[in-house]
Amino acid sequence: MLISKQIVFGYAIALGITCLGTSTGLVVGNYSYQEALQSNKAIAQERKFLNTLQLDILYNRPAKQLSPYLSDPEGFRRESGRLLDRIQKILTALEAHNSLGAHLTIEGLHPLLQEYEVDVRKFKQTTQELIDRLDVLTASPKTLKEAESQLIELVKTKDFLKFIDFPDRLSPFTELALQREYDSEVALNQSRVLRDQIVIASLILSIVIASLFAINTSKAIAQEQTNTNQKLQEQLIEFKRSEDALQKSEAHQRALISAIPDIIARINREGIYLEFVANPNFFVVGNILELVGTHIYESLPPPLAQRRIDCIDLALQTRSMQVYEQDLSIDGRTQIEEVRIVPYNDDEVLALIRDISDRKQVELALAASEAQSRAVLSAIPDLMFRIGADGIYREFVTQPRDFAMFSPEISLSGQSMENILPIDVAQRQFHYLRKAIETDELQIYEQTVQVDGRLQDEEVRVIKSGEDEVLFMIRDISDRKRVEASLKQSELTNRVIIETMPDLLIHMDRHGNYIKISGGNNVRVKELSGTSDEIDIYRVLPRNLAEKRLYYANQAILSKKLQIYEQFIDVDGYLCYEEVRVAPLNDREVLIIIRDITDRKEAEEQLYQLNQELEAKVKERTVELQEREIQLQKLSERLALSLKSGAIGTWEWDIGQNAILWDERMYELYGVSKSSNLPTVTESIQIVSYDIWSESLHPDDRMPTVTLLQQAALGQAEYDTEFRVVHPDGSIHFIKAFGMLVRDAHGNPQSIIGVNFDISDRKRAETQLQKTNEELIRATRLKDEFLANMSHELRTPLNAILGMNEGLKEQVYGSLNERQLQSLQTVERSGLHLLELINDILDLAKIESGQVELEYTPVSVFHLCQSSLVFVRQQAQKKHIQIETKLPLGLPDLMVDERRIRQVLINLLNNAVKFTLEGGLISLEVKQVYSDAINDNSHPHQFLRISIVDTGIGISSENVKKLFQPFIQVDSALNRRYEGTGLGLALVKRIVELHGGQVGLTSQLGVGSCFMIDLPYISSSLPSKIIAVDRVAAPLVIEKPSICKSGNASHLILLVEDNETNIRIVSDYLQSDGYRILLAKNGLEAIALAKTHHPDLILMDIQMPIMDGLEATKQIRLDPQLLHTPIIALTALVMAGDRDRCLAAGASAYLPKPVKLKELSLNIQKFLNNNTLRSNPNPEES
Repeated sequence: MLISKQIVFGYAIALGITCLGTSTGLVVGNYSYQEALQSNKAIAQERKFLNTLQLDILYNRPAKQLSPYLSDPEGFRRESGRLLDRIQKILTALEAHNSLGAHLTIEGLHPLLQEYEVDVRKFKQTTQELIDRLDVLTASPKTLKEAESQLIELVKTKDFLKFIDFPDRLSPFTELALQREYDSEVALNQSRVLRDQIVIASLILSIVIASLFAINTSKAIAQEQTNTNQKLQEQLIEFKRSEDALQKSEAHQRALISAIPDIIARINREGIYLEFVANPNFFVVGNILELVGTHIYESLPPPLAQRRIDCIDLALQTRSMQVYEQDLSIDGRTQIEEVRIVPYNDDEVLALIRDISDRKQVELALAASEAQSRAVLSAIPDLMFRIGADGIYREFVTQPRDFAMFSPEISLSGQSMENILPIDVAQRQFHYLRKAIETDELQIYEQTVQVDGRLQDEEVRVIKSGEDEVLFMIRDISDRKRVEASLKQSELTNRVIIETMPDLLIHMDRHGNYIKISGGNNVRVKELSGTSDEIDIYRVLPRNLAEKRLYYANQAILSKKLQIYEQFIDVDGYLCYEEVRVAPLNDREVLIIIRDITDRKEAEEQLYQLNQELEAKVKERTVELQEREIQLQKLSERLALSLKSGAIGTWEWDIGQNAILWDERMYELYGVSKSSNLPTVTESIQIVSYDIWSESLHPDDRMPTVTLLQQAALGQAEYDTEFRVVHPDGSIHFIKAFGMLVRDAHGNPQSIIGVNFDISDRKRAETQLQKTNEELIRATRLKDEFLANMSHELRTPLNAILGMNEGLKEQVYGSLNERQLQSLQTVERSGLHLLELINDILDLAKIESGQVELEYTPVSVFHLCQSSLVFVRQQAQKKHIQIETKLPLGLPDLMVDERRIRQVLINLLNNAVKFTLEGGLISLEVKQVYSDAINDNSHPHQFLRISIVDTGIGISSENVKKLFQPFIQVDSALNRRYEGTGLGLALVKRIVELHGGQVGLTSQLGVGSCFMIDLPYISSSLPSKIIAVDRVAAPLVIEKPSICKSGNASHLILLVEDNETNIRIVSDYLQSDGYRILLAKNGLEAIALAKTHHPDLILMDIQMPIMDGLEATKQIRLDPQLLHTPIIALTALVMAGDRDRCLAAGASAYLPKPVKLKELSLNIQKFLNNNTLRSNPNPEES
């Protein structure tokens, strides 16, 4: 212990020396540091003030410039002037300090600063309010102009000049403040370093002194350390034991917590989660570890979070537990929780949350089961109650209102039956009560009681339900008793009727033994009456009639159907006719009804004679009626078949009764089932309520449909409509409805008869068809756009190639030799071939998309054939191919599109020349044929067949089908040897089929081919429909009188083109013809140049940047001076409708690219001559 004290004393001295030295160094170093820090803070405050002052000035300057736009410029100027005065005073004080050489201090300016801060806040608030009302963007030009003039005046004022001067005056102070702040930062860092050096030196010195004391006490420390180690070893063993006990306790606690199904949360008054103890199987929103430290609103919906906060406040106020339930959605499932809030201390509570979803489901199921049991018991019409052996009512299981003696409003439990029932009824119930208990058997009896002045028959059943109690079940059988009485009366009435009826009734078995005979007062045949087993049928009737009766009796028993036959019998010399009806009673007996029909037969004979006479008179009418009946029968059968096959339901609305008759199909259409409670007209037609129909209608369709039906009932509208109905399963169906008003003899509306049928499939098909049509329209549009773009992109360079080639051939750029001219002809042929390919592609695309309409005109067959041959004669002569024609005389004219059919013939003739070897033969034949291949009832089956026969290479049979497909040739080797795209025959087939004709082919490989086209021949002319169509091969020009006139040098042409190559070719060619050229590369330039120079003619490209040719043409036509200036559209757009768009925009003509320069020159000269004619009008022209 002494050593311990020495050690403690030594360490205390060393620690004291160390603390003393360190504290001394810290005090000395910290003094200089605090002095530098105070200086730095003052300088920083000074700089902050200057920065704020400078920012206020800069802020006020742009705000000052905005004053003309503000809604209150005068108020703004007042506030701004006040702030300027404050800033002026502060700057004056600063300059005074600076001139005296004094340091700037904030305290010296304190009064000015207080007033300045108030003015700044007020000025900024006023400025912001005014600027918020600024609406420069929506101001009118007049307002902006006024604001601009006010701004100019403001800049000239003295106040604005002050703002310009303030920053310059403030700049020296700001720079001085920044320099002083930098110097103070350096001084502060130096003082911080000095302080740290002093503290470190003091600490080192203290450690050296303390070490000397430590050396003297080291031995004592060693001894003390040994003792300490021994004690620590003992404490370690004890710690291990405690640690094991703690681990067991913790494991026990964890087991208890995991067994608790609840989650426990500690929450403070503000709603912050402080701690959680939770079962791992409990579902919570989010991660429970992450919820600690969060607010209730972060993990619960706002309504649940607010409710929990309210319960926490209430629990802390009342110091009592609060219990409530909540529904929480976790991962898509709804969890019902019971929450208990218990005060923990003054500011915290414990929240115990338990998942009671399963319990709630059980409670709901139990409630549903109890409700079902109550519903079953309430549906039982009997009165049921338990009663003890002492006659005391214990429980009324059911208590219908029909039993007035036992009113459900009055509780009879605990009362004696003697006090409730009449004495005789009570005594009888006591009797059967005791008997049921004694015998343990069901007791049944009937009783009659008087209820509300009427007698009520009841059936009472008594059964033992316990050792000393029974269950009474009382049923009202008054209706049954009345029915039984009615049946007895009915039996008596039937007996009297049978005994007095004129027909003979025989009850007989299947073997012919009579069981009973009755009636028969008017039957002349006196068969034995009464009942006797010894009487059989053979004793009463002749054998043939007896066997006949037995036959029908057995037939009735076997078929279970009524059998009717007639018999002729002789009774005592009197001939009688009898009608015998045999009805089966069971599988052994029948009832035979015999009626004397002698008088009826005699009357029938007389009627027969009369009918013979009438038939002779109405024979003609009968035939007519029969025919009408047959037609009506067929019509009825067709109608029934149509209704059945078309799934059509029929209905009739009785307007007076407000009831609707439905057939079976109507129930299917509306998705409802037949009700046994509703009256029926026939087996298939039932009356339904008007409300059932109206409630089945879709809410959106109910009002218009009901209104239309009401109008139809008044004769104000036809009932022809479509509406939706909602089936009980929620599905929606579309119904088509027709109705016809039926009036009575007085003309008043009586009923509406109509039909319904389901058009849901049609509606879905229409929707799908609409979507498909939209997709097809989009696909067609994309294809047309692609073809138009492709045509434009191909025609633009092709126009340059052919134009340049034509200019070279015309020797616009200088003379050429023969070899060069031949090369240019090769270029021209290749270019024209490429143009033909483009035209074929576009034609095929137009035909397939249905955009081509034929221009029917009467055409001479002879002229058509001869004009087609002109195009191939030169090629045939080069190959020494002979062409012969076989054209009969008197050929009729054809109603066809001449250009299209000529294109067909040229295609076929070109192919014949192409694939026929040198020295071959080609024949063109025309003849009249009859064909059944095209079945068109509107035209005769007469055709003119044009055949083209060649002696070429021929085609194999397997390749014939491929021949008329686009872009296909039967052999790739032919494609290399004979140039072509494979589109020609596809175009031939499409064009001929558009004319209602057909294409045929017969061919033999190595021998030749025969192509045939059959065109309809109609003796009477078809109605001619002249339609403007695209003609790619020739310019489309608005025809005007043409007067050729020379003198091109005076004409100015405006060329609007963005392609440099086309510009060069066209301008060079036209300049060589003597025209002056004015150039524009887009629509805007064209408009400006046209208005400035007024050219004689404009060549307008369509697709250009900035503004296209169509818009430029429209703008040019708006100028009255350019209204009649010719505008020729030069474009690579050759799709259907492109020409119409150009002409509609104001173009005078339309020339598709590539343009032949000579053809362009002719058109230019034509329009220029027309303009000359217009400037010198002829008085004779109208």
